[in-house]
Amino acid sequence: MRLALALAASMGIVACRTGDSRETALTPTHSAALQDSIRTMLAAFQRYSAHRQWDSVATLYVPDSTLRWIENGRLVMRSRAALERGYGSLPPTTSIETSYDTLEITPLAPGVASVLAYYHTTFKDSTRGNATFGGLLTMTVVHRARGWQFQNGHTSSPPRS
Repeated sequence: MRLALALAASMGIVACRTGDSRETALTPTHSAALQDSIRTMLAAFQRYSAHRQWDSVATLYVPDSTLRWIENGRLVMRSRAALERGYGSLPPTTSIETSYDTLEITPLAPGVASVLAYYHTTFKDSTRGNATFGGLLTMTVVHRARGWQFQNGHTSSPPRS
């Protein structure tokens, strides 16, 4: 009986174990594939926002309560619904163009990566004129059923002089 309990307990410990680093280590090939697919996702974001495809932009953000977006030290978004309201409030003549410079994508584990980039964004509006800003951007992206999605991000722009 004791042997059965000891075996059951040890099997329970093994079953609950989170795994060792060998199970989650990424090969160079896997890391390169992750980086390429995340670049593809970022290109889709650029394309969708440049063409005012706000519903498509929204699908690139996680739909659950883990979403967080911070700008210049302020939490500005906690849900995809807030993102959708923000895009929905833009004038129909406004598009958003974003470029990335010095893009660094660091795979952390299968399905998780961090992104660091200098960015430059222009809200283009043929009626109201353009608004441009930029700075440094960090993000965590996760792979879900719909593909890569932004889970959190932080942008920081230098103060206006």
